[in-house]
Order: sequence, then C-alpha cells, then structure tokens
Amino acid sequence: MKIFVWVCSIVVLLSSCMDMPYYSESQSVDESGWLSTDTIELSFIIDEPLDRFNGSIDLRHNGDYPYSNLYLFIDITYPNKKHRIDTLECVLADNRGRWYGSGLGDMVSHRIEYLDEIQFPLEGDYQMRITHGMRRDPLEEITDLGLRLENLSL
Repeated sequence: MKIFVWVCSIVVLLSSCMDMPYYSESQSVDESGWLSTDTIELSFIIDEPLDRFNGSIDLRHNGDYPYSNLYLFIDITYPNKKHRIDTLECVLADNRGRWYGSGLGDMVSHRIEYLDEIQFPLEGDYQMRITHGMRRDPLEEITDLGLRLENLSL
C-alpha cells in the first residue's frame, strides 16, 4: 500500500511539472532599444482547428522600465491571409510601482493573458507581428517578447 501511494505521488508531481505548452517562442529585443517601427515576428502552426487555446504574451524587462504599463499592437495573419488586429494594454505594476511579474536580480518577467479560449478556425500557418505603441522611442528596458499557447483540448 505504501508503494502504491508513493508511486501515485510521484506520477502526480511529474505530470504537474511537465505542463508543456502547445507553442512557446520568445525573441530578444535589440540591445539598443525597441523602436516602434521594429516588429517582433512569430509564427505557429495549427493542426486541429477544433482545438481551443489560451494565449499569453511573455515579456521581460529590466527594473529601470519607467512605466507601469506597455501598449502592444498585435496583428495575426491567418492562413487565408485575413487579419486580426488587437491593441493590448499590458499592466506591469501597481499604483505604487511594484512589479506584478517575477524575476531574479534586475530582470522582471510577466505572463500577460491575451487570448482566452480562442479557437483558430483554419488549419495551417499563422503569423503574428507585434509592435509597441508607447510614446517614448526606443524602449531600452524591454529585453524579450514572446507568445505562449496552451491547448485546452488535451
């Protein structure tokens, strides 16, 4: 009986640690800063149009980022070349300037909810293009930006 409980505990622990996303990719921003004309380009493939996904934006910045938010313009191109264009406000800190993200040292990482239970209607290649919509240009403190998709249908 003890062995059974021990094995079940290990299986539960390992399965919770192995929550692999369907897609996860990040890109580094140029060290000289992220210009509003610079585009982060990501691409992913949808094999099963009936599956549902949660999507989030992964963002990293250093502690010197001077704002409590970041505006992103996101353009998703579907396999049929139609577009979905969104403006996403990423709230990064509370009213007192404490970061919502986590991190070590001077780097802060955020996972910002973006797509909730979305169903991509077509099978094929999707392209995502992200630019920032802040007045200050360039943003020198942003270091990485990416997309994470979790398949809810599994």
